[in-house]
Amino acid sequence: MSIKSVQISLDKNILETCWSDDHISRFHAKWIRFHCKCVRCKPTVTFDYKIDIPSFSPDLAYDEVKITDEGHKLYVIFEKELFHNHVTEHDADWLRQKCYCDACLEEKINARDVISKHLRSGREKVPPEVYFEEILEDSDRGTYMWLQHVIEEGLCIIKHVPTEEKMIEEITSKVATLEMTSYGPVWNVIDTGGDNAAYSTIGLPLHQDQPQYETAPGFQLLHTLRFDSAVTGGNSTMVDLFEAVEILRKESPEDFQTLVEVPATWCQIDLNPFSIEPVYLEHQKPHITLDYFGKVVGCVWQPGTHSALQVRERDVERYYKAHNKMMEIIRRKELQYKFKLSAGDLLIFNNRRMLHARDAYKSNGGVRHLRGTYLRLDHVKSKYLVLARKLGYDVIPPKVGNNSSM
Repeated sequence: MSIKSVQISLDKNILETCWSDDHISRFHAKWIRFHCKCVRCKPTVTFDYKIDIPSFSPDLAYDEVKITDEGHKLYVIFEKELFHNHVTEHDADWLRQKCYCDACLEEKINARDVISKHLRSGREKVPPEVYFEEILEDSDRGTYMWLQHVIEEGLCIIKHVPTEEKMIEEITSKVATLEMTSYGPVWNVIDTGGDNAAYSTIGLPLHQDQPQYETAPGFQLLHTLRFDSAVTGGNSTMVDLFEAVEILRKESPEDFQTLVEVPATWCQIDLNPFSIEPVYLEHQKPHITLDYFGKVVGCVWQPGTHSALQVRERDVERYYKAHNKMMEIIRRKELQYKFKLSAGDLLIFNNRRMLHARDAYKSNGGVRHLRGTYLRLDHVKSKYLVLARKLGYDVIPPKVGNNSSM
């Protein structure tokens, strides 16, 4: 893309740029100056801070602008420039990519929102599957394949994984380091008769894991080591919480806004000295987080660890009204993935996006044993994008539900 013409505004604060396709970009003087790409200003190593913004005059303004290299380079001189004899440099392709007009911002937001693209697809609620053999045959492509499913659709099952305890660590080592929580780096979901519902045979409602942390775990992996034929029940259910939230926004905007504004509290308090690690975790945050553009970028839902609601009196009734409406949507059958894991299945899902549940079960002399762990969402997304570039795929950094639109 090349620059056809430029024009400085009368107040010398805006540079109106006309591109070869007649698109118009408007760049503020400070924006152009503080993103200068010359060797004097562009960092050469990580955390190199070459431009101290407060040192510049608040009245920084355009003085001269020059287009060179057949419209592919832009050179700018500023009034009240801090650096002696400095000329700001910009590559036209970079400038066009970073255009922040409303149309370009909307296009970038929509391109990153793979979650909404998937929800609009109307796909049947069947978990996508890949086979462990595919990962063995081509580690990079196989890993990228299941990462793509989880990034775009929220979940994936790797089939035929050997039923050895070490396998969950071997597979995750291809992606990121394990995320430590109060349950340790790796844990076993099996009936132990303990005081945690997960380690029993009772049913678990639709939920996310551990919102009592400031940052809840990102990706969750559950490797089925045993699911004996004698066991009855224990089926899995999953719901895309982002889909449920968008339904709430459409059907009941007032309740949607309540869950954006009124926070709930989640806690985990275990001071038993014989626990793996005694903890006192408590966190208050809203169920729904919006970004600057009004898009949903974060959701939280875990009724099992709710603490006492601590909000102003005027918000109590409207909170419970919104909570009930949200629960009604989450329980709709048409939103639910329903499936039964088998020995050798490794379920991977985005814990910040997908709700998961388990039916009650009876062992009948058999064993249901899953081995689980968590991975940081940022690390997994990074690995996905690094692999995409290594394999030559043109992938736009996606929204993944980590409270960011990028």
